[in-house]
Amino acid sequence: MVSSLQSIILPVFETVPDSHIKNDLVRCFSEHSHYFHTIEQGFRVLTRQRQDPEALSAFFHSWSQTNNSAVTVAGIGNRLTLMLHRGQHVGDEGALLRTLTSLDRIIDEDLAVTHRVLHADMFYRMATDIVGDDRWLSRRYLHPAAKDFKDWKDHNSLRERDHVVALLTTLAHEIYTHGEVEFILPLFRRWLAEEYGFADAAIRQTLAWISVHTGPTEKNHFFHALNALQHFTEATGVTIADYSLDEIVSTYLAKKAAVLDHVCLRDAIEVEAVH
Repeated sequence: MVSSLQSIILPVFETVPDSHIKNDLVRCFSEHSHYFHTIEQGFRVLTRQRQDPEALSAFFHSWSQTNNSAVTVAGIGNRLTLMLHRGQHVGDEGALLRTLTSLDRIIDEDLAVTHRVLHADMFYRMATDIVGDDRWLSRRYLHPAAKDFKDWKDHNSLRERDHVVALLTTLAHEIYTHGEVEFILPLFRRWLAEEYGFADAAIRQTLAWISVHTGPTEKNHFFHALNALQHFTEATGVTIADYSLDEIVSTYLAKKAAVLDHVCLRDAIEVEAVH
């Protein structure tokens, strides 16, 4: 059965021109429903009741490690400019510049280039408002599953020698994130209103990090990532048809599901609710 997350993600692919990458995206995100269901159940369990601040700290610290990727995208850009700095052959330097231009459009909002507030500050306010203080910043709340997710994603993006792997990982991340924020926003709004008694204005302020990523934001980021991939093939002559998204998407979803499973379903949230 198609999950709620899949029902948000899959329609976006309908606007992608027919290609190998479109077919791969549709196939890979149509699979692994069990991972999507685990993720959704984690968010539902989190938001069904008022939670202990320690459990919330474990959630927000670990969840943050799966989301905030502006530095990673910027790092991919650094890797690409190193190609020129080191004198590596690039068939079309103009196309490489267009790759960088597309990557930068993914992180404009995050870095407050086009908006006035750093997204990291928005996340800080959201987590701190809900937890009650900023204890969640402590690394003692980092679950090994979240560290594993970030280590894997950083390796793909910053250390894997094949730059296409970095671009494909970014592509998968941006479209997944579109689905996640759209799915969780109504859950979090109801949670803060009914379980924590937040007024409408406070909810809007607290959940600004989520709401700013909904609508066209993450979809646009996905298409910028797709453009970056296309421009990189033009710059280097690499053939995308030689690549598959299978391992990237399945590993991404498995590791993301593991984080939600541990911090929402097993290790942290299944504690006595605070009343």
